[in-house]
Amino acid sequence: MLSVDVNVVYRSATSKDVDVLLELVEEFHKIEKLPFDPVLDRVSLQQFLSNPALGRVWLITERDRVIGYVAVTFSYSIEFRGLGAYIDELYLRSSYRGQGIGSRTLKFVEQFCRSLNIPSLALSVHEDNERAYKVYRKAGYSDRGYQVMMKSIA
Repeated sequence: MLSVDVNVVYRSATSKDVDVLLELVEEFHKIEKLPFDPVLDRVSLQQFLSNPALGRVWLITERDRVIGYVAVTFSYSIEFRGLGAYIDELYLRSSYRGQGIGSRTLKFVEQFCRSLNIPSLALSVHEDNERAYKVYRKAGYSDRGYQVMMKSIA
């Protein structure tokens, strides 16, 4: 991994950031082949940003330029005996990948979770995304042998 000296700053997203977040979410969802609906996703972001009990979103910036975002959601885990955090989405624009920013972002999220006494942090990665998988493994994340299953009930 190439390490470049960049001035990365994490700024808590607010409702004023919905437009830039929506742009980033659209980019991320296109790459990951996830559904994107500008109206529904705007409402979802606004709901999330207005309720800190659900989690946090940070814009990742470098020299005042937005280069990505990370969204962390909260849930309760009996298995892990307390409030848990889940990195729901982590996205960096392509020209900023491979510079160690993703790894630094993971450390930032871990520090945030520790400050709230959250004992566990989870994430998921698509099986075809070998690059991200390597970054997560190097950061100490392990495959627990679970298969994530989803059902849309909306």
